[in-house]
Amino acid sequence: MAAVYEASFSETSQIAQFLGLPKWAEVDDVGLVKRVEKGFPISTAERIVRRIDPGHVHLRVQDVIPKATYYRRKEDGKPLTRDQSEKILALSRVFQETLRQYKGHSRTALLFLMRDHPLLGGRSPLDMAKESTAGADLVLKILARAEAGVAT
Repeated sequence: MAAVYEASFSETSQIAQFLGLPKWAEVDDVGLVKRVEKGFPISTAERIVRRIDPGHVHLRVQDVIPKATYYRRKEDGKPLTRDQSEKILALSRVFQETLRQYKGHSRTALLFLMRDHPLLGGRSPLDMAKESTAGADLVLKILARAEAGVAT
């Protein structure tokens, strides 16, 4: 599924759209922080996984957040914690940027994310990005370097 973004929207609004947040076009940096603090609904995690792997062939929500957390939040309807929401936000940025660089080709983007990468110590970008926001930042740096044509 190709992600389409209007150039007139801010980067924050675009990530809010990718996350599927209500009134995404009105979300600014402070508003996004507030939404992370409140916690994203479990549907946000489901949505970002669908964006990168529409058929759930290679990636499931339980690969992004712990299985027990997923089913507990699904059952009780409570939002994710702030920490979990921060990880979802970081992972969304990685997914969004990967899709952008691969021109919306989710299958090719997913292959990049799942393949071990030498600049990540042999770990996959997906595994690195799931671990922490620092890991997601490292993957974003690698994507930026690739786009700039810098090998190392």
